[in-house]
Amino acid sequence: MKRKAIKVMKEAVDRPFSKLKIGSGYIYIGLMYRKLKELNLANENFESALSLCKDEQYPYSPNFKIIIKSFVENNESEKALKWLNDLIERESYDRKFSKLKKMKLD
Repeated sequence: MKRKAIKVMKEAVDRPFSKLKIGSGYIYIGLMYRKLKELNLANENFESALSLCKDEQYPYSPNFKIIIKSFVENNESEKALKWLNDLIERESYDRKFSKLKKMKLD
């Protein structure tokens, strides 16, 4: 079922939705790949989402901790640090992002 969900969501992210909706789709795809233990594919989708929405304001989600953890588990510490810092800076418009300051990257 996860592979079918990925296929459907891949079709959805190719549609003309807002950046935030497309980014959300990429995160969903990444989470599905993560559950399948395919971290390379998961992280590609996470990075696509974060890159696409880097100039957008979006609300905090607990999934951001999972994304950073996924980068670390796949030995992508530089990406983890880059995106962790980017997400922490978003505290300026949503205080919940400050929760990420407690994350350890080891």
